[in-house]
Amino acid sequence: MFVKRVFALLLLCASAMVAAQTAPPVDGIYWNPQQGGRGYAVETQDDIVFIAIYNYDEDHSTAFYFVQGTWDAFNRRVSDAHLFTVDSGPWIGSPFTPHGPGVDLGPVVFEFPTFTTGRFVYNGQTVNLQRFLYGYGPNADSLMQGIWHATSGDAGVYFGDLIEVDGPCTVSSCASIPEAFQGVRFGGGSARVLVGGRDVGGRVYFLLDSSDSYYSYYEFELRINQWVGLEATFLKTDDIPDTGLAMFGARLTGPSAPIAATTPEATLAQVDGLRAQASAQAAPARIDGKAVQLDRARAMLPALKQALTELR
Repeated sequence: MFVKRVFALLLLCASAMVAAQTAPPVDGIYWNPQQGGRGYAVETQDDIVFIAIYNYDEDHSTAFYFVQGTWDAFNRRVSDAHLFTVDSGPWIGSPFTPHGPGVDLGPVVFEFPTFTTGRFVYNGQTVNLQRFLYGYGPNADSLMQGIWHATSGDAGVYFGDLIEVDGPCTVSSCASIPEAFQGVRFGGGSARVLVGGRDVGGRVYFLLDSSDSYYSYYEFELRINQWVGLEATFLKTDDIPDTGLAMFGARLTGPSAPIAATTPEATLAQVDGLRAQASAQAAPARIDGKAVQLDRARAMLPALKQALTELR
């Protein structure tokens, strides 16, 4: 009995360690809006993080620095990070010349509390960073605009959706939905509308009027051009289930005109029946290793349903 208890405890600890791990930050350019002229280009390949820093030297001339290290998934930081600079090098408009050797300027702290915010600490100075946005506002009703491909599934069975988000929600029922946006499913016709927003905890969600008898609920981390979360299809007479299918999405294009093509309603209903069955048999919903609390989603469900009715 003692051995069984120890084994169970080890499994619990291992599960907690896996759940504590998290993915690296979103690639791209980061900055502090109060410190124009400085930029931090972040890129992750496998578990190696490389950060190129465009800054200024003591004489106020432009300078290039870089940080490279391994992603620490438990503490959300670049492990054993050091700041490097290079001596001399090529400049635009001249023949290419190789740069000099890298110079180690000492240890730094580079951590990312969220997927799109960072913190850089060096020489007693802390710089708070955020992902630089081109052409989008910071709210979900702007960031979500465009065409997306979403894939959800479990146990080797997967479903796909093409989703278009037009922009801010225009109906009165969206007043209670934070950062509300509206859109449609590609190929679903004008009746297959969706409405969503962003939770106070940072998660983005939307409810899709998937077919005559079914809704599809999506909740995910929005990583600028990616979704990582869950999808659950359920009867319109039911509440959002505790279970859901793992879901991953990717941006295909930015904002564009809607597509008029339609899919027969009978086909949509048949596919939704399969999706609902798969959702009901899936494991309890988790996003990025953390259990999903659906209480707020269920509280928002009446407003989402009413907004869908107004949008149709």
